[in-house]
Amino acid sequence: MTDLTLQTLLDRAEISDVFHRYALGVDTRDWVMFRSCFTYDVVADFSSIWPGGIWAGADEWTAMGEKLINGLDATQHIITNHTHDIDGDTAKCTSYLHAQHVFKNDLGSNHNVLAGYYTYDMVRTEDGWKIKKYSLTVTWATGNAAVFDMAAERLKNQAAAE
Repeated sequence: MTDLTLQTLLDRAEISDVFHRYALGVDTRDWVMFRSCFTYDVVADFSSIWPGGIWAGADEWTAMGEKLINGLDATQHIITNHTHDIDGDTAKCTSYLHAQHVFKNDLGSNHNVLAGYYTYDMVRTEDGWKIKKYSLTVTWATGNAAVFDMAAERLKNQAAAE
């Protein structure tokens, strides 16, 4: 039977709030909010979409997130269907992801959509629940995969012009 103590319900709500802040931080380009979701030594595994795409450390991962996202015109990360397996001050969680990435261009579709799921190792810290390790498993994608490359080129050109 599922543990429905008040503490478990509070933990589940707080953990889900981390996922919501993560998505909001990415989509509003609030990198302080995004960074607040992680332990300092977080490991982010995105190798299901980018071979070798594993980053260690919250500052490194946040900087990579900025590089991946800031050149896009818009994003929308929808994170749903949260599961929580809480054991004291640690938790294993899963959530679905539907992420839209927009880059307006004349070379093809403006959109790239990724869908799949995240798996998380969470820890309770003095600042609340944080993501210690997580991975993205992409189950399907559609649209123009080149939007990320075009966005990176835009950022490179902007930096050169400054």
